[in-house]
Amino acid sequence: MVERFGLDEGVREWLEACAALPEPGVGLKVPTGSAAGEVLDMFALADDDRAEVEALWPGSGRPEGEWPRELWHLVGCMYRRLWADADLPVGVWRYWPTLVGAEDARVRVASLWAFAAMVPEHLARQARRGIDRAVTVATLADVGVQVARSRWLFGRLSVETASWVAAQFRGRLFWVGGLQLEPAVLGDQGPVGWYGAEDAAALGPGFGVGDPVLRLHIPSGGLAPGSVQDALERARPFAREQLGVDPVVATCTSWLLDPWWERALGEGSNIVRFQRRFTLVGEGVPGEGDVFRFVFGMPVVDAERAPRRTRLERAALERLESGRGLRVCTGWLRLP
Repeated sequence: MVERFGLDEGVREWLEACAALPEPGVGLKVPTGSAAGEVLDMFALADDDRAEVEALWPGSGRPEGEWPRELWHLVGCMYRRLWADADLPVGVWRYWPTLVGAEDARVRVASLWAFAAMVPEHLARQARRGIDRAVTVATLADVGVQVARSRWLFGRLSVETASWVAAQFRGRLFWVGGLQLEPAVLGDQGPVGWYGAEDAAALGPGFGVGDPVLRLHIPSGGLAPGSVQDALERARPFAREQLGVDPVVATCTSWLLDPWWERALGEGSNIVRFQRRFTLVGEGVPGEGDVFRFVFGMPVVDAERAPRRTRLERAALERLESGRGLRVCTGWLRLP
């Protein structure tokens, strides 16, 4: 499969690891017909993305829907990974290959068919945990968000952030109101920062390393103050009633929390209003890559090619041209 589709050694190693996993509890069965339509409705793909995906769908009757054995092997490996990771402990991340460089569109979005096959089991697992079906279905709409973002970044159909989508199927992402909630535990993890044990304990109960936390993620266009406040007010009751934990604190790790934006954008900016809800932890980490992805829709930092259409774009570029960088920062707030 790697040779046929021109993939790299990292993908080969990932596939070999997946192929060695136990058999899934339910064999791979990609939905077709009306069942496929129901899943695609949940994924909430943009019209152009959905039309292209439907043309590639196995059994579509089109040449693109005729799948070779190697392609089924790829989907099967991804499906095994989803089953094996369904109960992965909180705080453990699982890498997935992006495959955005593959020439065959079926390869670039192969994860979509593994996700589609997993949806019935995912809905059943979430229901057994007591999670409202409406929340599960709303969260699955993030698939469409990620596919649209991949097209924005790379100009063609793909699922670059398959690792992020896969986290949904481990119960690590819930779309509640205007924010996405990721249950986790307090502590340093990658770009996510937290206090040392002594400083954390001084903040009071619920702030210690290892205590439960909700990490906040912001969908595109989701910073209207009323929407943010509504989601924050719903977050802790949701965690208590449906996740079985009672986090005192929520954190956010994002380029949006770089203090520079307050000086650059000033009063009236929703970014600034969002920032002011948080207390920052440390100085953060370099964030130019995130800014170029989420502001400019560019997968690489390239100030010469970046547009200057909006105040936000101009402020980011002026900051870089001044020789000072942009940051990804972690902040926290007490949940209501």
